[in-house]
Amino acid sequence: MSKSANEMSLKAALALGAAALCAPSVVAAAQAGEGPGASARDEIIVSARRRDEAIGDTPLAVSAFGEDIMEAGALDEIGDIVALSPNVSFEPGGDFVSSNIAIRGVSRERSTEEPGVGVYRDGVYVGGPVTTLSDLYDLERIEVLRGPQAGLYGRNAVGGALNIITARPQFENSAHIDIRAETKGRQEVVGMVNYALSDKAAARLSAKFVNQDKGFVRNAFLHEELDAKENVSARGRFLWQPTDDLELLWTAAYRKDEGQTPGVYGVTSDPRQLMFNTETPFESEEYQLYQELNWTLGAGTLTNILSYRNIEVFQQDDTDFSSAYLQTSTRDISLENFFGELRYASNSEERFRYLLGVTALKEDSFYDTDFLISVGVPGLGGFFPPDNGGLVGDNLDSVLFDLDNDQELFSIAAFAEVSYDLTDRLTVDASLRYTRDKRDVVFDQMTPGCTACIFIVGRSLDYSVATDPVFSNWSPSGTLSYKATDDVLVYASVSTGFKAGGINEGASRPEYLPFDSETSLSIEGGVKAGLGDSAQLALAGFWQRRKDALISVDESVLDPSFPAGVNGLGINAGRIESLGFEAELSANPLEGLQFNAAYGYLDATYDEFVVPLPGGGEVDYSGNQVPRSFKQSFSLNSLYTAPINDWLSLYGYASYSSAWDGFQDNANAIASDKPELLNLRLGFEGESWRVSGYVNNLQDNRYITYQIGGFVQRAPGRVWGGRIEKSF
Repeated sequence: MSKSANEMSLKAALALGAAALCAPSVVAAAQAGEGPGASARDEIIVSARRRDEAIGDTPLAVSAFGEDIMEAGALDEIGDIVALSPNVSFEPGGDFVSSNIAIRGVSRERSTEEPGVGVYRDGVYVGGPVTTLSDLYDLERIEVLRGPQAGLYGRNAVGGALNIITARPQFENSAHIDIRAETKGRQEVVGMVNYALSDKAAARLSAKFVNQDKGFVRNAFLHEELDAKENVSARGRFLWQPTDDLELLWTAAYRKDEGQTPGVYGVTSDPRQLMFNTETPFESEEYQLYQELNWTLGAGTLTNILSYRNIEVFQQDDTDFSSAYLQTSTRDISLENFFGELRYASNSEERFRYLLGVTALKEDSFYDTDFLISVGVPGLGGFFPPDNGGLVGDNLDSVLFDLDNDQELFSIAAFAEVSYDLTDRLTVDASLRYTRDKRDVVFDQMTPGCTACIFIVGRSLDYSVATDPVFSNWSPSGTLSYKATDDVLVYASVSTGFKAGGINEGASRPEYLPFDSETSLSIEGGVKAGLGDSAQLALAGFWQRRKDALISVDESVLDPSFPAGVNGLGINAGRIESLGFEAELSANPLEGLQFNAAYGYLDATYDEFVVPLPGGGEVDYSGNQVPRSFKQSFSLNSLYTAPINDWLSLYGYASYSSAWDGFQDNANAIASDKPELLNLRLGFEGESWRVSGYVNNLQDNRYITYQIGGFVQRAPGRVWGGRIEKSF
């Protein structure tokens, strides 16, 4: 056996053994029965495998957040959700449209790169380079699936998947309003109205409005609050069930964000005294229409999902981060996509179960990015005519870099999953997916009027490229699960992931534009155990290898003649290996108390990553920790309700999350800040109302969330607020 095969076997055994070693104590605890004060507990139902099943019976690592915890904790920001999952982190990115969810060290390096986590809302794929997650409201639950999920979730599920399930119309009349006021001039209103039109039809309308006047980052030069924003979101849903075997659900959603592009500034800068001479407006508007059909047909259910989505984005940045007229950038993005999925699932009560489906995605996108760079070199003014979009007010000539990226994507996939109960307690599952992505790309890079570019760089930077790359992949997976007792599930799985390739946003040479696909292989072992009626424990150990992972490097690394620090590129470089362990405990130790804890350990390193240096030589990053991954993470959240009398109760919610031992760069020279957060809520509630006060980030930890070189973004500081809720 080869050395690499031996290593793989050893690491696979460690991953499976980490969970298996815990099994005896878990089983013993489960058989011990209820402890004093234990109370009955309703288990969350998830649809992680495209079927509704109890989370304790789902043989994969999944965290689920139900309506009770999300409402009580006001968990309406994606960062709040993922911080409570082990080995999951959130990075807001340098804008509002390329937010990055990292699972088990899998993230993305470039804003034009496809994400490494598949994001779905009500079964519709909403991931991609333009991903907006600001409209989390009126939710039923959120599921975080950890590990490659290509079998059922397809493209880009290299690290895992995020399922956002919004509330469906109910056959009853109800309404709810939630009003919040916070420091920093923030007001938020969320409302919902549900109406039963008949015993076969129901409608639900929900909306969210956010307005914030101040914040923690201020442009003192232009007297603008960079945290100021306004968000309007609305969603209407109509459910029709003409027969017991057929239901149709139509949804129309709208979202509009206005504000400032998130402030990026020097590590030592005072975020309240930034001196940007350029305004940094941000606008994003999205429309979506989608339909879901569920039809009981024969021995199973036929499901059809159709969606149309349109997004328009505009943003402007002061990319020299100063009051000097040196550089600014603007970006216009338009995206239109059509998504469809058709699948048939057999009856889940049968011994042999199967699921068959096809998925199609057609997406047209256009990115128009302009970089305006001022040049104050004596004697070169004639090469940089100011009528080419010159920066006014400084008398400096300038050059415009205009990048037009026009893409059409057509992705089609077919998938199948089969499950067979070998015995009453032993089950084998297998899935297979074929994905084919075809991109038609027209890329234009123009420097109008810049005759000096040839003199400075040695060649023209103007070119046009038309290409139509095709990326395809077979993604198999398999799972063996065993019910050791009625309350204990032990499982082992092998799964694969696939992320399609693409092109960089710009490069001095056209051959530097494309990058290839990434694939991954993961082996996982886990135990899920019910500890009496009052608690549930989930353990998982895993090993994962990523091949051709995209790495960000300076273009001068590939071309020593190109100026350093001007442009970054994504390249497929080497392999990444990850080894880790996760534990989640959910319990009701006392009546009225709900308690959840999670711990994750992750060792994600470059197995092979050697970078050549300009002028000769090389840097070997092999063995270094993958940037923006933390070796350890821990979270704790608790909800407690105590009756005071027949009509009044006291309730409290607290959450704590932290992660440590991470780096921001490939060289592991810049250590990541510890994202430690403590949030508290305390209030009173009656049968149909709740009044509370709260504080977010009690410790006022302004940790760095995003960093490129010496420039950073920081998390918001301490915020106090009050909240009033009323149901009708």
